[in-house]
Amino acid sequence: MDNVNRIRVGFFAPSFVLKDSESKKLGLLDFRGHKNLLLFFCHGKRSQFCLDWLDELNRFYDHIQLKETEILSFTQDERWISHRIKEEKKIRFPILKIESDLRFDPPAPPVTQQYGVQASESEEGNLYPAIFLVDKMGIIRYRKVYIQPSEKPNLKELLCEMDRLS
Repeated sequence: MDNVNRIRVGFFAPSFVLKDSESKKLGLLDFRGHKNLLLFFCHGKRSQFCLDWLDELNRFYDHIQLKETEILSFTQDERWISHRIKEEKKIRFPILKIESDLRFDPPAPPVTQQYGVQASESEEGNLYPAIFLVDKMGIIRYRKVYIQPSEKPNLKELLCEMDRLS
């Protein structure tokens, strides 16, 4: 839990390049200057909380896109599992595999550690579900880490925050 306050609103979002469920490389810089980003860190298939939120974000995807915002979901699931979830649930946004960023030698720490959502090794799931809003310049404008996943994200609050980015 010591990692949770590592990244705060107003900080530049840590850069990353990861592969999605289709093995396509995507990174923070691909969107800089063009789109705001909603970053959703989740457990994937192991958590009903996360699966429900993937559905909710997908349901509002068109509305979120109108706010010049793209959704990127991050999961520890293997790519083939994410691919299957994406097909079954008809998810329209990328689901990225959490792993070390291999652009660097030695590799950079996992994106969960960079964003301060990596739980201790002893905690189940090894990450805290979290939502970040990153503006077009790469600055974190909203951050919510769900230490207790029973607390549901407030979509109305999130949409209001997106309005501020436009």
